Amino acid sequence: MKKTYTVSTRINKPVDEVFEAVVSREQLERYFTDSADRDLAAGETVTWNWKDWGDHPVFVDVFERNTRIELLLNSRDWKKTESEHYDVRVIMTFEESEGGSTVVSISEEGWKTDEPGLKASHENCGGWMHMILCLKGWLEHGVDLRR
Repeated sequence: MKKTYTVSTRINKPVDEVFEAVVSREQLERYFTDSADRDLAAGETVTWNWKDWGDHPVFVDVFERNTRIELLLNSRDWKKTESEHYDVRVIMTFEESEGGSTVVSISEEGWKTDEPGLKASHENCGGWMHMILCLKGWLEHGVDLRR
């Protein structure tokens, strides 16, 4: 059995603006990562870095402009498992909503239900919720909530 969860929020900005803020290296660095080595693009591996947690590579498996991004992350590369490694899928969807707002949802699936897998899924669930709330603060108010 594999662990799955979804977090979501509404952002009061158009879908193309929200999507670009997730894709753009420059924008990610303003609300989520400390650095990223490139923009998200189909078939590319992008390395996100946080000063406190180091480098975390993601592979962009699906890229549908203004609709969907699917990333693959490796459990060992993300420093979540030591003895084994396996891929976890992150699914980001962008839905245009009433009044020109966007509903962003992030699902993660594939964590094992052993102790390291459950711990990792809970940590990442909180991390993705943090990301979309920081994205909301950045796009709606120009505020970096990490500071």
